[in-house]
Amino acid sequence: MRNTKNAIAVISVGLVAALTMWSVRRFHKPGQLDVISAQAMDMSQMRPPIGASPVALAAVRPGALGDTVTYTGTALPYNEQDISPRIAGTIMSMPLYPGSKVRAGELVAQLDSAEVAARTQQAVQEAREANINTVVAHQTHHLHHTAAMDQANAQLAAASQGVADAQAEAQASQDAIGDADAGVVSAQAGADYWTAQIAREKQLTDAGAESQQAYQDALSKARTADAAVTQAKAKALQARSLARASQARVQTAKRNVEASQAAQRMAWADLTIAKGQAEQAGAASSAAEAAVKQASVVEGYTRIAAPISGIVTARPVAPGTLVQPGTVLLKIAQIDRVRIQANVAVSDLGGIHPGSPIQVEMQDGGKPFSAQVTSVFPSANAETRTAVVEAVVPNPAQRLMPGAFVTMRISKPASQDKLLVPASAILSQGGESFVWTAKNAGSTQIMYECTVCHMRYSAAQAAKNHYRDPMDGGKLIPVKANDAAAFEGVSAHKVMVTAGASDGKLTEVTADDLTAGSKVVAQGSASLVEGARLVTVEWGTNGPKSLPDAAGANVGQTVYRCEKCGMAYSEADAKKNNFIDPMDGGKLIPMKEAGR
Repeated sequence: MRNTKNAIAVISVGLVAALTMWSVRRFHKPGQLDVISAQAMDMSQMRPPIGASPVALAAVRPGALGDTVTYTGTALPYNEQDISPRIAGTIMSMPLYPGSKVRAGELVAQLDSAEVAARTQQAVQEAREANINTVVAHQTHHLHHTAAMDQANAQLAAASQGVADAQAEAQASQDAIGDADAGVVSAQAGADYWTAQIAREKQLTDAGAESQQAYQDALSKARTADAAVTQAKAKALQARSLARASQARVQTAKRNVEASQAAQRMAWADLTIAKGQAEQAGAASSAAEAAVKQASVVEGYTRIAAPISGIVTARPVAPGTLVQPGTVLLKIAQIDRVRIQANVAVSDLGGIHPGSPIQVEMQDGGKPFSAQVTSVFPSANAETRTAVVEAVVPNPAQRLMPGAFVTMRISKPASQDKLLVPASAILSQGGESFVWTAKNAGSTQIMYECTVCHMRYSAAQAAKNHYRDPMDGGKLIPVKANDAAAFEGVSAHKVMVTAGASDGKLTEVTADDLTAGSKVVAQGSASLVEGARLVTVEWGTNGPKSLPDAAGANVGQTVYRCEKCGMAYSEADAKKNNFIDPMDGGKLIPMKEAGR
């Protein structure tokens, strides 16, 4: 029983599946997607069917805009300074208020000076004491130690002279020793002679050859010669004794020289120390004098003067406040001259330079006045792409208050060799400007058609999708030549331009591929792509005033529209799809029957 029920269930399922497959094949329309294909389809590859985009065209014409650009500017003080103290202190007086006029050098605030004045007095007293010490040190150096040095030099000179005298005396003693020794030798020679002569005379006398008197005379002379030897030896001994005494005096004189040299070195050291002490005292005196000057300068900081002439614009603190260095007491602005500045677009800076005329209009409706550009700041704001243009103008009556807005009409030389296009035609992408031009195809375009849904694609779209329909995967094949003629007409072409001056309606441009008389898309360019077909319509403030006849967008063809989604198809596409929309199965009916 159970097997029978299972068999019946299996047969029933098979019948249902077979019936479902037959129904799908029977009622599936060409190009229509099944559920699984629809879910798997990449919607990012969806493309609208080839048609014409409604646009408003405008002719490019030669010319140049007016030579004036207008910007809102701001008046700024020619110079503005914050008045701040350089030392800490309590504000004792500050008589100025916002709106008060002040002259350069005028006293604008007074700080409590009691403590600073006491420090100044202390510095003066210390400087006086340092000066006295300096005088004493210099007197000691010049009088005492200089005299000691002079005495040591004199003693050294005397000792050196004593050495010289002793050495001369020693030399004389040496010479006397030589003379005495020579006398001893001479006397000894005489004594030796007479000793020999006495012996001879004695022999002669004993022999009777000489008289006794002659012998006695010779004996007397011999005794005299011996006495001369003794005397000469005594004299030589005395000379040696004197020489030794002279040598002793030389050594004594040398020791005196050494002692004098030591005394001189000591005196020089004392003098050097005294000189250093005098210099140190002088340096201390100079430091004390500098401290006095510094204290006087700091005391001067308690009196705060205006660095410039102008008008007080702010008074953030009041008298009695303890302030620190850098605390803003007053703000003073110099407004006898003012700077008016405008942030000018970089694209408008061409031709603007120092000396360019400016017409300035004030918000209070006062009489406009003329000025000249004095500076064009050399750097632009990276976010706003603007640079500051400034003019310094006299303001004797103070008509221009800091912060006031003015209208600046800046004149510059007229542009040459420019083309004018509507400002709305300028588009930007990646920091570059471009326009869409209306280009006559002039020849038959090659289109590609899907073999499944018969949707048509341009050659560029077909190549991008590898010649497969991105929606159903059908193969894309070239359209026959006799069918492609329907796609002749005007198409969109991107031209890169360099935008210049603009008055809000027209913009100056330069481009290699743009000439006077060319047609550019002034409205309706938001969704254009390269090669898109164009159809000209009348444009209003809210978009096209009316859409063109669909037949006009497909010359020589009857256009069909889906009754469900409203998508338009050519007559050839409608026939190939059996007048059924391949996307949603809606009936395709002629445009006139769709109630245009």
